Amino acid sequence: MVDLRQTPQYATFMKSIGWVVERENAINYFIKKIPFIGSFIKIQRPNRIDIERIDNLIHKYKAFQIVIEPKDTNQQSLITNSGFRQSRIPFIPAKTIYINLTKSEKQLLFEMHSKTRYNIKKATNNKLQVTHSNKIEEFAEFWQKCALKQRGMFLSQKKEIVNLYKAFGKNIHLIFIHKKGEILSGVLMPTSKEIAYYMYAASSDIGKKLFAPTLNTWEAIKLAKGKGCEIFDFEGIFDERFPLKSWIGFTRFKKSFGGTEIKYPGAFTKYFFPF
Repeated sequence: MVDLRQTPQYATFMKSIGWVVERENAINYFIKKIPFIGSFIKIQRPNRIDIERIDNLIHKYKAFQIVIEPKDTNQQSLITNSGFRQSRIPFIPAKTIYINLTKSEKQLLFEMHSKTRYNIKKATNNKLQVTHSNKIEEFAEFWQKCALKQRGMFLSQKKEIVNLYKAFGKNIHLIFIHKKGEILSGVLMPTSKEIAYYMYAASSDIGKKLFAPTLNTWEAIKLAKGKGCEIFDFEGIFDERFPLKSWIGFTRFKKSFGGTEIKYPGAFTKYFFPF
């Protein structure tokens, strides 16, 4: 399966936010040029590792740091034998949950925590409306507002959200939960051929009280299944290897939908003096 970060659409997205992208043999190499210093290069979950190609990019772009985030441990020995060392913090989540979408909706509901099923029913009884939307600017504003209020996140992500939506076109889906015209929750879900990603999600305080995020997530899972995806990727949960306490709360929420925990090796980095 091809990871989202190795799709042509994701390469388009990265270019739109200022990265140089070299794509060869279906592998995306992301290069961030930094004036007077050189460049930073990252390769995230490629299907194979091409050390010779990476060495060429190091010289071409005068890289001072290279990060590789492999898909599995089979690639790990090649990376470490090439002088890369484990990083303390991954650049993308190294642990996630997969929901198997080849199962029936009835089975998916059965495998959830009973309280999660109850909350979906409760949200439906609260007469919340589900909307499949293309109003990405509205979602970006809503997401940023929730992030600022609930997490104190001052660094804007609005440009990234809008550009991601534009880059993926028909392969990205926006789902809102409303009540009486007010947005309570939203999920932005890009897809590759086989996998749907729970990439951006937000909910207001009122929405949480009415169980809008639970209904929103269930609607995203059903939509992904309907689009023919085989896996719903929750795109990150708490990882004891790289602990971030702020992730514990939403990890509990994601685990309540069932599924299988997936571990990646994490990030491996190598430094150079570029001059």
